[in-house]
Amino acid sequence: MKKILFVLAIFCIAANAFAGKRGTVALGAKLTTPQILSLSLSFYPYHAWLVQLEPGIGGGKLNIGLGGNYRYTIGAGIKMSILQLWGKPMGGLDVDQTYAGGEFEWMFKGVNFNIGLYGHIAGENPTRDMIFSAGIGIGF
Repeated sequence: MKKILFVLAIFCIAANAFAGKRGTVALGAKLTTPQILSLSLSFYPYHAWLVQLEPGIGGGKLNIGLGGNYRYTIGAGIKMSILQLWGKPMGGLDVDQTYAGGEFEWMFKGVNFNIGLYGHIAGENPTRDMIFSAGIGIGF
């Protein structure tokens, strides 16, 4: 939990530096596999570039990709992601495993949906070599 709070604090400090200059900052919440419940913090350091941090109950993700929204009504993003599992991840996955993959996210009127596919890259004796992720949330 201390790790999550530390990373979250650093992200919030860095996000404020970008908010008034080159891009916007967005906040959201998601129900997703394997993280269960997560907070989504996004910022756009350059037009269309997206950096997103998603700490959750069952793990955390760092996403980098292309994305954006139009007047917070519709939006989409395609992201490269690193997923680290901790706590009690959904689907019977083992903790202390790291996965890398890709994710697609789309939003309509503030409700977002995401799907992704991840391959195991670090950690001992993984339950699965490939995992599928899906979620629904609010915000982007």
